[in-house]
Amino acid sequence: MPFLLLGFALLIILVIAARAFSRMKTAEAARWSRILMGLAAAVFGGLLTLRGLAVLGAPLATFGVGLMAVGAGFRPKPKKRSGDNPPATTGMSRAEALETLGLAGDPSEDEINTAYRSLMKRVHPDSGGTDGLSRRLTEARDILLKR
Repeated sequence: MPFLLLGFALLIILVIAARAFSRMKTAEAARWSRILMGLAAAVFGGLLTLRGLAVLGAPLATFGVGLMAVGAGFRPKPKKRSGDNPPATTGMSRAEALETLGLAGDPSEDEINTAYRSLMKRVHPDSGGTDGLSRRLTEARDILLKR
């Protein structure tokens, strides 16, 4: 009888968890999937290691811990390559920055960010633009926001 009650309680918990999971946004659901799959892999790898199958268990447990870390938001920092240099500033004036973003007068922070975003959507390297154009827009925004 206690196992029946325990099973019923577990079923209720799983139904509640499934409903909550189905209502999550895609990114949040993916995050929780990584965490839960990482936890399962770490536990299963740990059990295999304890049973004497460390050749299989240790890498699986390590993978599980890494998957949980990625799900929790820890990302490895990219290694700096020798050819990566910070972009040189061009010494852009405030007037040039206004012209670059297509603004006039004394724009507000919201106007600057709106213009920056709309232009960046067109000139970003992932959208077919170039690094130089996106750097110039970023520099213009930073000058106008005094960053």
